[in-house]
Amino acid sequence: MPKVSVIILVYKTEPYIERCARSLFEQTLDDIEYIFINDCTPDQSMAVLRRVASLYPERQKQTRIIDLPRNMGAAYARETGIKAATGEYIIHCDSDDWVDADMYRMMYKKAKEEKLDIIICDFYETDGTNHNPIYQRLDKCTDILKRLINRSVSGSLCYRMAARTLYQEIKEFPQAHMMEDVNYSIQLHINSKARFGYLPVPLYYYYHNDQSVCHHPSDESCIERCRQASVNINSITNFLRENKLEYKYRHEIVVLKNNARVFVWPLYMREPQKYRKLWRSIYPEINNTYPFTSGIRRSLRIIFFLANIGIYPYILRIIHRIKELN
Repeated sequence: MPKVSVIILVYKTEPYIERCARSLFEQTLDDIEYIFINDCTPDQSMAVLRRVASLYPERQKQTRIIDLPRNMGAAYARETGIKAATGEYIIHCDSDDWVDADMYRMMYKKAKEEKLDIIICDFYETDGTNHNPIYQRLDKCTDILKRLINRSVSGSLCYRMAARTLYQEIKEFPQAHMMEDVNYSIQLHINSKARFGYLPVPLYYYYHNDQSVCHHPSDESCIERCRQASVNINSITNFLRENKLEYKYRHEIVVLKNNARVFVWPLYMREPQKYRKLWRSIYPEINNTYPFTSGIRRSLRIIFFLANIGIYPYILRIIHRIKELN
């Protein structure tokens, strides 16, 4: 059994996958398994990957490539990788990102020494040249679920190494892409019987690609991303209910539901008359609860209230106009 299985989804990352693959193959941890899921990428990503893999003959026996029969989407591709993994621990890596050479050795070592089910490290946000460290400050965190549900800490699976046994306990795998990582992370932490560990060192490089579709979304893609997020939020709330945690985290769930609205917020701000009804229809029960929910900054509650009654976009335009005149 390998110590760690790394799952990498591959789709349209031809310009970046060499950097990612090299950082994976150059890990200081020897006993490791790499599972690349080819989600029918239409570019030359797989050709680049195979070329790079040939440069690391010692890693070839540790590398598996699974070619999906057609483009299935990230959620299905990730599930495929998880079910194929054989390592003691599982972690993920996006194929346009990269990792520190010592990342997996350090995380595995801490997990074993402290008998942890889950170990989390910090990360960098990077444009490829400038690296901004993001410290999650979890060393004094006593309720990781609270912070995951209200999105005050990242739910990413890329800097969260978890025992494979936790994944085996998942009863319902996420079926939609947006916020699937939060869905997985909440289930993993609830399934965990041991405390999680925190390594306050940035080891993962999260690449911001300004040319990606996510940074230039169409109206249709914003609405589709909102729909996908809602699917995962519904799954999360059902899971919390099944585990009798819905009431305990009722305030955090309000914040979580508002996250689905974030995807259509730019549309509402741009065309309030066209999109206000849609924005208000997403989990309409929070229209009356969000402004009075504890734990939310007062400024956000005021903005929500003004948006809810339909005047915030116009107030914002007046403020911008005054600034231009000055």
